[in-house]
Amino acid sequence: MFWWKMSMAFLLLRLVRIARFFSEPKNLGGKLLGFSHGVPGSMHKRILYFPNKEAKLSTAAGVSVVELLVVMTIVAGLTTIALISFQRSSRSFKLSGATRNLSAYLEKARVNSVRRHGGANVVIDSTTSYTANIDFSGTGTLYPRTISLPPGTSLRYTLPPATTSIDPSATPITITYDWRGRTTNTVLLTLTDSIGGIASSTVIVGPAGDLSTDTTVTGPVTTPTPQNTTVTTTTGIKSMLN
Repeated sequence: MFWWKMSMAFLLLRLVRIARFFSEPKNLGGKLLGFSHGVPGSMHKRILYFPNKEAKLSTAAGVSVVELLVVMTIVAGLTTIALISFQRSSRSFKLSGATRNLSAYLEKARVNSVRRHGGANVVIDSTTSYTANIDFSGTGTLYPRTISLPPGTSLRYTLPPATTSIDPSATPITITYDWRGRTTNTVLLTLTDSIGGIASSTVIVGPAGDLSTDTTVTGPVTTPTPQNTTVTTTTGIKSMLN
């Protein structure tokens, strides 16, 4: 019995020493078993890196679906208004450019008639284009050039003091200049854009060959009478012998 107690005590002592040996990190046994200072390595890491405080949820308020839809609707409305305004401005600029171009060809025809002693003219025979018969090459021969209006722009004319708008495709008109650069009557040309909200533009060709844009004609229109340029050989000439 005594020897059995001594054997058990000796066995317990050996077990304690073996446990201490494996628990020390410097020993191979502790490394193999993952102990660090008597605590398994995985537990040691968890204790070391475990957060002191629990993560709190953000208190920032989010955006609801209704608010998002309202913002998207406002942005879409503003974008549509901006596009419509840009489109109108662009077409208005094109209309103004077409008016200046028509005025330029009318003035070229007038100057060319003065230089060639008449003959140059501009034919208005369509709502979307017109033809200028001018000596473009400077060889003395009239050459027809058709100028198309921008898409969506139409051309009509009236004969003041009448206010009736005439379709040139049905009733063409030719604006012809004589050697003085004069025309036979007054013609009011109107350029209109197909989109509403854009003001029409006008070109007035006066009987004296004068041009004006974006103006109106009121009252009777008469062709000015040329000044008498006849000079006799005796009347009004002072004799150099006296």
